[in-house]
Amino acid sequence: MNNSDLPASKAVPRKKGRRLRRVLCILVLLLALLAVLYLLFPGLVNLDPVVRFFRYMGLRDKETYGRITLDGGAGNVYAGFDDGLLMGSESGVTLYSLDGEQKVLIQGSLPTPVLRTGGDVCLVFSPGSAYAASVGAGGTVLMDGALSGDFINADVSTDGYTAYITTESGYKSVATVLNPKQEPLYRFSSRTRYLNACAVSDEGELLAVARLEEEGGVYHSGITILRTDLPLTDLEQDGAETARLELGNQVVYELRFLDPTHLMAVAQNEIVFLNAQGERLNALPRHAGELADYAVSSKGWVILALEQNGGGCRILTMDAEGNALGELDLPDRVRSVSAAGNYAAVLTETSVQTFDRQLSAYDRSWDVLSATRAIARSDGTVLLVGSGGTKLFIP
Repeated sequence: MNNSDLPASKAVPRKKGRRLRRVLCILVLLLALLAVLYLLFPGLVNLDPVVRFFRYMGLRDKETYGRITLDGGAGNVYAGFDDGLLMGSESGVTLYSLDGEQKVLIQGSLPTPVLRTGGDVCLVFSPGSAYAASVGAGGTVLMDGALSGDFINADVSTDGYTAYITTESGYKSVATVLNPKQEPLYRFSSRTRYLNACAVSDEGELLAVARLEEEGGVYHSGITILRTDLPLTDLEQDGAETARLELGNQVVYELRFLDPTHLMAVAQNEIVFLNAQGERLNALPRHAGELADYAVSSKGWVILALEQNGGGCRILTMDAEGNALGELDLPDRVRSVSAAGNYAAVLTETSVQTFDRQLSAYDRSWDVLSATRAIARSDGTVLLVGSGGTKLFIP
């Protein structure tokens, strides 16, 4: 008996079944081909759109997904963390899932909250205050309390090591490094120099500190890079455990490791790129434009937004050595820039746009409403944060 002898009700399902198997085979072959191309040419094939398609299937049009209701505050700080949103406010720290569920609430006094994240660790502190809170993966509370001194500055590496500078009795400044479990790894107490900024490298191997000193009524600053596996009793000590870069009469505001051996210093007159040996590699003068915002990707590159005198904004991306990767001039004022993995997000008054590290455009959304902050995510999505809530942009 052939198919022509079968009743129509039995023949049609069998044909549909064969078509479905053919479609599935084609899809499997295409996915296998894409996987092979990705392994052979990782820079040529971008599988993120495929991943987003399956991950957000059924969620893209869900009204509530990515919508988090917030108690807005002018001083609030935000970051993407644990596949959700972390918010620091003057009254504490809150972690939300993308479904809007409140996963963690830590109450504490943070008059001017500052937020640092890296790997599975986040730290929220307030300069001039001894209180800090730290959250780990899954919403684990790692720290909730006051330290022995007031915070000056802090940093978290891309793999979750923490460094912070405090003021303590008997010392100008004290620098401490913690492992991802918030256990002490290294401590240096400076009796002779004020420290006002710090950064820690992956695995906590290097601690960079910005020092500030006065001589003849003139302030001088510099960057010292310390090895955390060697004890140090004198900041001015020469040896294999220290490297230095002098910056003259300007203040260093922030230090960031871009990769294990390269740093960026945001200083008063310039943005400096240097290596772990203290060698100056490149610099961007601050007169090139007022720094409106910047963000560092865990992949070792940075995006900068520079406001121009005639209006508009210049967007730059740079690698860990300070070499230009991409440049873009925008006519609109930039509200926020962000970087995660291989993606950058730029939020202006009219739209949010996603780019790669060379500033080649991926996608754009005009539905930004009152968003003031864009948080890029490593899968290419962007979480838009406004005074009263959030929205997830899925390219």
